[in-house]
Amino acid sequence: MGRKRSGAYNRNRGQRAEQKVVNELKALGFTGVVTSRSESKTTDDNKVDIIDKNNQLPFGINIQVKHQIPYPQYFKIREQSTVPNDTFVILWDKQEPKEKNIVTVGRCAIMDIELFYKLIEPYAKESK
Repeated sequence: MGRKRSGAYNRNRGQRAEQKVVNELKALGFTGVVTSRSESKTTDDNKVDIIDKNNQLPFGINIQVKHQIPYPQYFKIREQSTVPNDTFVILWDKQEPKEKNIVTVGRCAIMDIELFYKLIEPYAKESK
């Protein structure tokens, strides 16, 4: 347990996490999503891991994928990006070390409160 992992090991796990999100979004019908790693180094450097080439994601959501043990530093990561705050989302796979490997123990989305309200607003109008 406490074994130090190599940069390549962590990079591969992160890339697999990004591809998992792409596959999940495609299964939902967002057919134009790809990893920024495969499309644009500039976008990847701007803290956006998932690109929506067909502009299907609502509000132009920009997704950063984190696959790590500690809670992602949302505000610090967001400040390193030029995308609008109300479109920035971190999808976090919380990792936990076990005896021989590291496993995902939970997943969540972290976003600006304004984006959250924009996402749920249509449902409030439907219930009236």
